[in-house]
Amino acid sequence: MSKTAIVDIDNTLWQFSDAFYRELKKINEHFPSPADWRRYDIWEGYCSLATFREAIGRVHHDQDSDRHQPYPEARAFLRSLRAQGFYVIIASHRSPETLPPTEKWLMRHGLDYDELHLSFDKTVLFSRAAVVVDDSPATLEKAVAGGVLGTGLLFPWNRACAGNGFRLFENLDEVRDYILEVNPGR
Repeated sequence: MSKTAIVDIDNTLWQFSDAFYRELKKINEHFPSPADWRRYDIWEGYCSLATFREAIGRVHHDQDSDRHQPYPEARAFLRSLRAQGFYVIIASHRSPETLPPTEKWLMRHGLDYDELHLSFDKTVLFSRAAVVVDDSPATLEKAVAGGVLGTGLLFPWNRACAGNGFRLFENLDEVRDYILEVNPGR
């Protein structure tokens, strides 16, 4: 196992759900707030899957906006992983066309990484990973099933799955401490 950390962007390095919710409210004012998101098919009954995906794309294309700030501890989180010898791959479930605004945003905020991977299947990277940091229970469960340490931030949509072989925390400082305590990929 390599000492590689796969780190998500949305709801891991910044609060994507708030920006996304603003887009969803433009589509249907009755969309429930992120505090009420308990599953990933939240579009059902509010819009089509295609419209839902278009809203995600609008946020991703606008990633480098001044409105989209990383979590306060994101820069130190990534730097500490790299200082501990991790090769950091930022991997996001997004269209490759969003590469320019994504790179600009990461650079502007000093979010250090070794490699950037944008696709609709991050799991292709898991064979290289010692740890996966993500908010998606499905992604974390796949990582754990492959023998990779899974962890991330705690949200309403992943709270019920927190005991499925991975740990979730309130902030990136706690995630970092957990990763360094377990020290995968030694």
